Amino acid sequence: MEAERSEGFSGRLGRSGVRAVARKAFLFTYLRGWLVWSSYRAQVILTVVGWLVPVFVFFLIAVFLGAAGTSIQALDGQSYVAFFVIGLAFQGFVANLVGLLAQRIRSEQMMGTLELVFLSPTRPGSVLLYSSLFGVLLNLLAAGAILAVGWSVLGVVFVVNPLSTIVATVLLAVSSVGLSLIAASFILWTKQGNPVAVFFATFTQFFAGVLFPVSTLPASVQWLAYSVPLTFGLNALRPALLAGASVAAIAPSLALMAVYAAVTVPLGVSLFRYTLYRTKVEGTVATY
Repeated sequence: MEAERSEGFSGRLGRSGVRAVARKAFLFTYLRGWLVWSSYRAQVILTVVGWLVPVFVFFLIAVFLGAAGTSIQALDGQSYVAFFVIGLAFQGFVANLVGLLAQRIRSEQMMGTLELVFLSPTRPGSVLLYSSLFGVLLNLLAAGAILAVGWSVLGVVFVVNPLSTIVATVLLAVSSVGLSLIAASFILWTKQGNPVAVFFATFTQFFAGVLFPVSTLPASVQWLAYSVPLTFGLNALRPALLAGASVAAIAPSLALMAVYAAVTVPLGVSLFRYTLYRTKVEGTVATY
């Protein structure tokens, strides 16, 4: 009887815990995220325009160079438009994801609420995670919009393997979380300036196989491409989206992203915890 009562209590506790997590996720995502973001219509329009303008810019460049409708040997016979559409979609996704926690912390610093966030009953990491959910969904929406324009306007032909695409996208996101935590640690400590986020927002377009293959880079700088998970992610996502490649076919790239995550996520968590501890000890959490 005692065991049954204990099991029933554990079951109720588990269900209540799931409901609490779902409720917090809803409050942060819908109420604090969507309702606030969508209420600024000019910002919504400008954000969507910012997603799509680079796609057309690079398409016009490809047309000018005569590469828009061609398959290029260096791309393994892929259409160049399809190549850069997928590259831009997921480069934006990863760049925004890496800078997401840092932006959230910076926003709380400027509003003077960061100290209250870290003093709330919910653990600081959980608060930042919940606060980032809407940003992750927005990043996925941006990637989807770019891919949709590539298909509907630019004529990109997709042959999608849903399972491979989902697995590759999840691993790309997870392998980028460690870098996001490292970027958040920088902004928590320095208050301004974030070399990690800047690197992803700019340099990855040129060094991660976003706009042209890594093999076309000088051998002396190709190592830069393999220092970020985006390169492996694109190597997995392009076959999954364009050729219907199976999980087994893209397994090497998936494995490399998993190894990257296994190294950077614990490193990012440790660095963030240490930085948070130091700022609390020095009393600089609320400064900006």
